Amino acid sequence: MMSIGLGELLLCSVALLLPILGVVGIVLLARGTKQKTDFGLNLSVPSGCPKCAAPLPTVRAPKNARQLLWGGWTCTSCGVELDKWGRVRNPTS
Repeated sequence: MMSIGLGELLLCSVALLLPILGVVGIVLLARGTKQKTDFGLNLSVPSGCPKCAAPLPTVRAPKNARQLLWGGWTCTSCGVELDKWGRVRNPTS
């Protein structure tokens, strides 16, 4: 009789779970890119601030944790926060 150890069982379950997580990640990435959410991938840089039309810096320096995680800019002219798609995230006025 053959017995399966805990390590082998754990390795087998991880091997089955990784492809499922990969597919879920790809679906989230594709959906986020199509619907322009935080999970999406934006390869084009917005040209300027939608509020004051000032050019955005070419080198992105995140000002908070959300920008570090999900991308985005803070306009150097008016201080408005933009998401990675160039849309105003927190309107200030």
